[in-house]
Amino acid sequence: MNGPQIVIAALALSAPIGIHGQVATGPPDSVSVAAYSSDAVRRARAAQARFERDRVRHFPVTLESFDGSCDEHVGRFCSWYDEGDWYPEPESAEIGVLRNRLLDTLASVQREVPENGWVLGQRIWYLVEGGRVDEALGISQDCNGADPWWCAALQGFVLHNLGRYGESSAGFRRALRLMDVERARLWRSPRRAMDREGREFLDDLRNAAPDSIDAILDRLWVLADPLYLVGGNDRETEHYSRWTVATLKEDSRQPYPIRWGLDMQELTIRHGWEIAWERSPNGSFSALDNVVGHKHPEGRDFMPPGLALRDPSAATRADLEADRSSPRSLYAPAYAPVVLPMDAQVAVFPRGEQMVVVATYFLPEDTTRFARLGHAAPWRAPGDQAGMSDVAGIFLVPVRGGQTRSVTSSRRDLGALMIQVPSGEYVVSAEAWSPERRRAGRARFGIARRAVPEDVAVLSDLVLLSPHTTDLTELEAAVPLLLARPEIRTGEDFAVGWEVSGLGFRSETLEFQLSVARTGRGVLGRIGDFLHFTRRPIAWELTWQETGPPDPGHAFHLLNLSVPDLKPGEYRIELVLRTPGRTPARALRSFRVTDVR
Repeated sequence: MNGPQIVIAALALSAPIGIHGQVATGPPDSVSVAAYSSDAVRRARAAQARFERDRVRHFPVTLESFDGSCDEHVGRFCSWYDEGDWYPEPESAEIGVLRNRLLDTLASVQREVPENGWVLGQRIWYLVEGGRVDEALGISQDCNGADPWWCAALQGFVLHNLGRYGESSAGFRRALRLMDVERARLWRSPRRAMDREGREFLDDLRNAAPDSIDAILDRLWVLADPLYLVGGNDRETEHYSRWTVATLKEDSRQPYPIRWGLDMQELTIRHGWEIAWERSPNGSFSALDNVVGHKHPEGRDFMPPGLALRDPSAATRADLEADRSSPRSLYAPAYAPVVLPMDAQVAVFPRGEQMVVVATYFLPEDTTRFARLGHAAPWRAPGDQAGMSDVAGIFLVPVRGGQTRSVTSSRRDLGALMIQVPSGEYVVSAEAWSPERRRAGRARFGIARRAVPEDVAVLSDLVLLSPHTTDLTELEAAVPLLLARPEIRTGEDFAVGWEVSGLGFRSETLEFQLSVARTGRGVLGRIGDFLHFTRRPIAWELTWQETGPPDPGHAFHLLNLSVPDLKPGEYRIELVLRTPGRTPARALRSFRVTDVR
């Protein structure tokens, strides 16, 4: 997978020269230190500007060229989303020395003016940037005299960087309560990170009641949460952390030779702050005047599309996939920078007022670009997650509010989980996470199932299982046999399982028809299907009758199948249940056949 990455380059020229990512296309601005009444604050500002000016000399050099094309314009910046095999190099020792010198100055100044929020923010920022996050936490908690909302925001920022997302969220909630109303409104709305439909939906809420706005924002952040397996909501705290960083940078010197502006603010809110820097030559290659800023190379878009936000129960897997193809925003969770689609089986078994949801899980193979490269990727190293066990879970989040239901497992390889919940509208998320490998997989989408009257015949979803020689009459006994993926090999036998409920109130004969048809046909075949000139070929079909169950309830069925002539490709199983005097019930399951051994 060649995913998008973000690079920001601010050029010290009136026209861009080449690099990948984002370039500032306007002329450089003069950046000077403004006059302040306090000598101590002037000293701090001069030291901060000097550090940012001096460290540029120690940035790694890149000779990449910019051909003028871009995917998106944001103010002075031209953006594109694939910079090849770039990865961050370790920071030079010289920059570390310069930063420590600056931090000494900031600490000295803060002792003189402890109430100055700018000095406090810069000190915490450079401590976090230098990896001294625990020290930054202590300083943020001992916030003497600075504006209370700013202290709370800085604490939330540091706690987010420590992975303490629940505490971080509490800090940001406190900051939002204490800051002025207009700032709180701006911070709370993530419209810049949303697609067009999402921005329109949020704009429609401007005049809504506060409770309605709160409910929609809660829904948004639940959908954006990368993994429910991890406590707290780090995508939400990342959003507020980005606002904190944008605020402390807006009146400070940057490595770029241009002033902070609304375009930098937007790019920070959407994609985060830079994690690495480079220099590139100017147009004549006579000097290394251009500064290139890089965002996280594993960034993905976790924000839900507007259509899913309006109706989460109708959201598809594609809607809620961590996207890399056309991202509006980017984020890489520290605990799992690689979050991949998990092609798990998820099935719903209606049972009157209740329903059982079954999901398989496994850790997807890492097929991303950096998995194939030979260089070190420090963000993938176990670090403080070494020795942590793999974990999986299935989560049912009620769309209309209520308590999330979940079941988790610590099996290391693969398996299946089941959970019973009241019928209704949910977002279901099947997840697997390997902390040591900092990789996760998830299948997340919406489901809606109404409660069914007891005497209405209902078919559950279909599931694929390993063949079984004995008669299985209960779903619970069949769950361990589920195939992790809806996939079989050429010539391999498999089984199909389902449940029927709503029968047994009278004596009746059941007629089942099960067929296997090829899907994913070529262009001509799809055109013929659309125009009704052709009919999808049935690869295999079986019809049989059974006597209905003697008593009301739900009955599990398992049918072993041997279809040796299926060629590699995409297929669909369709099961139809016909009973006298009732509307036929149907269930579908897509699967694929591979020739991989």
